[in-house]
Amino acid sequence: MRGAERKVLVIGGGIGGLTAALALRRSGWEVEVFEQAPRLREVGSGLMLSPNAMRVLFGLGLRHVAERGAEMTHFEMCSWRGTPLVRGSSAELGFCADAPPTLFHRAALHGALHEALGNEGVHLGARLARFEDDGRTVRAWFEDGREARGDVLVGADGLRSVVRARLHPGEPLRYAGYPCWRGLVRSFEHPALPRGILRETQGAGVRFAAGYVREDLVYWWATVNWPQEKPVPGGDKAFLLETFRTAHAPISELIAATDEADVLRNDLHDRLSLERWGEGRVSLLGDAAHPMMPNLGQGACSAIEDAVVLAAALEETEDIASGLRRYEARRQSRTSWLQRGSWMFGVVGQWQNPLAVWLREQSIRLTPMRVMMKQYEQLWNWRLEAGR
Repeated sequence: MRGAERKVLVIGGGIGGLTAALALRRSGWEVEVFEQAPRLREVGSGLMLSPNAMRVLFGLGLRHVAERGAEMTHFEMCSWRGTPLVRGSSAELGFCADAPPTLFHRAALHGALHEALGNEGVHLGARLARFEDDGRTVRAWFEDGREARGDVLVGADGLRSVVRARLHPGEPLRYAGYPCWRGLVRSFEHPALPRGILRETQGAGVRFAAGYVREDLVYWWATVNWPQEKPVPGGDKAFLLETFRTAHAPISELIAATDEADVLRNDLHDRLSLERWGEGRVSLLGDAAHPMMPNLGQGACSAIEDAVVLAAALEETEDIASGLRRYEARRQSRTSWLQRGSWMFGVVGQWQNPLAVWLREQSIRLTPMRVMMKQYEQLWNWRLEAGR
């Protein structure tokens, strides 16, 4: 079904919501995006888009988006003292050639999507209050009194989705057991952090990773086993400096070079997988459908995948509800797998017992490279044609 004279209401103007709007417009749908924030901007620090997501953006005509980030050419996992446990390069992964993994500042990626979409049909300060599906259309009411009517409503409104809460009331969040701190450092130079590398370090109940998201900008993140919402002694930066004081270079140097205001803390949560996402003319996308830990770098990537599968599924049928259920069925297996894998990677990565840490390091070191490559292929070689 082509979307001529048909309208989709997208609730949420994040990376997933904007990509969905672009994909649906490309299929001929009229799209309106409703974002609760007063400005359309992405908060946070950095992220990586792996080839599966970059390939989707290129297919939507956004090949120039790669210029907003920095290509990741090498990856490495290290012990606390800096001993490499595994090393690899994107060149070794043949399926990366057409769409290399790229690190972005979130604002740069979000800005590129916004520019491609434009401002037409984008509504800001629109916090969803409720919606109603009468079987023929969907109506949405917003807290400031605005109303909208469409043929489809897509909840792309994140971890604490209002749309999901109405479809699946009473669901609890699941705390990972550790917060994630993120930071940005400008004009940083250190021989132990060359451009093009993304390096993760694992210690006892702590992890740290860093890479360039721009020629002059380093993004880093850190996790520490810590109770939910409990303040850390001395403030975030001081706490991290003490926690990573004995780690290999340049971890302490990166934390020290970060302005206190640029250190962001988020207590990490996800939700268990859903057996069904939507009902009738309403469905979910991205974190609203399948929130996951950031450990595999697939949160934004899987939302981008969702967007093109949604547009393709709606294009294939005259019946909207059937198209939405087809979209959900095509996405549930992969996204559930990503949710489970992201959670378990964090469980193992946050092991704190010294014997457990030693066992983890030996396991990583002794895993054959061909097995590692196969795992990356499962994560990164997703293509729309295979996912339809």
